[in-house]
Parts: sequence; structure tokens; C-alpha cells
Amino acid sequence: MYQTTVGAVMTRDPVSVGPDADFRVIVELLMSHDFGAVPVVNAEQVLLGVIAESDLVLKHEELAARDEQPPVLARQRARQRWNRSWVTRAVDFMTTPVLTLDAGDSLGAAAREFGRSGVRRLYVLEDGLLAGVMTRGDLLKAFVRSDDEIRDELRHDVLHEVFGRALAADPGGVDVAVDRGVVTLVGTVRSRSEADLAQRLAEHVLGVVHVRNELTHRVVDDDASGLARR
Repeated sequence: MYQTTVGAVMTRDPVSVGPDADFRVIVELLMSHDFGAVPVVNAEQVLLGVIAESDLVLKHEELAARDEQPPVLARQRARQRWNRSWVTRAVDFMTTPVLTLDAGDSLGAAAREFGRSGVRRLYVLEDGLLAGVMTRGDLLKAFVRSDDEIRDELRHDVLHEVFGRALAADPGGVDVAVDRGVVTLVGTVRSRSEADLAQRLAEHVLGVVHVRNELTHRVVDDDASGLARR
């Protein structure tokens, strides 16, 4: 069954740098890969921070100002910025903490985090270690599936494998139609609970925007009077 989790759609094993990576090496890395940011990890792949293009621009300005004589009575912030300009290791000018997702998070949770934070990418952890990166574009592409793909998954993975084999229900009486992401379930199942279950399973398939449940049921847990309309 298609797993609607962050781990299913993220880009695995993103390019990263170590904490001692030099400023110029990071610039070349971002330019050569056309990245907007790069994560900083240690040898165990623990995420330490992230360096974005904006961090590099600021660092470039600080490096360019190093030949200027700092004012004798400079404010503390200005003096700190002056001292920081001499540091060129990733660990010293990366941004931390980093907004992250877990590989097991749902795409709905990812969408909420993108909307709340306003960032363009989120790094993904698996067992506490960096496992991938997810962009807004990845999230949008994950929901763009053809009707044929959705219908095939519903018929085989959901109805046959889960509904039929795992739950010992009868998928033979259920048919599926998909039109622009809208799923219509038709046919007859044994019970109302099975009809409800079929709908819930369909609602969790990636790309489904709405489910019309037109299933009918026979003698069931809450209705023994014969065929009843859900």
C-alpha cells in the first residue's frame, strides 16, 4: 500500500557538510548543485545546523569588511560581528536549531509545518539522524497522481491486500471509479462497518481529494433487516 508519509516522498541522503567545512567550499558546493541550503552534520549524521544562501551572503559581507579598522568604542554587537567575520568553519556560522520532520510523519503534518514556518525546505530525521530533505515542491508533486494510479492502488493494494486478505472481508463486491481525484465506491459489502472501513482506507490513499461512498450492505452488526443503503 502506498505510504502517505514524509519518508515516501522525501529526497534521501541529501548532500551535507561537516562542522569543519570551509566557507568557500560551502559556496562552491551550493553553486555547483544549485542548492538553496545545505545541512551540517557530524560523523554520525546527527543534524547540527543548516547553512542557507542568506548566511553565505552575510558571511561574504563580513569577510569583505575585515580590512576595515573597527571603531574603538564599537557596540558589543558590532564587535561580535567583527570577531565572527574571522571564523570560516560551518559550525561557527550555521543556523541552529533546525526545523525538522520525522520520516514517519504524515504529509498533512508536513503541509502544516510548511504553512506555519514559511520555509522552503524541511530536513527529515529517521531514528534521530538526518535521512532526507523535503521541499514544498516535493509536497505538491506527491499529491499530483493520475486517476489511473489512484484507481489501481485502490483496487489492488487497498481492496485486495488490506480489505480482503488482511481483514478477511470480501472485496469482490466493491468497484472503484476515480474522476480528478474524486473516488466513488459502489457495490455491496457484508456490513456497514465494512462499508465505513472501505471509505476510510480510500481516504488515506495519496491523491484522493474526496470519497463518495455509495456502498450498500447486507445483514450487519447494526442492521439485520436485509439490504440497507448506507
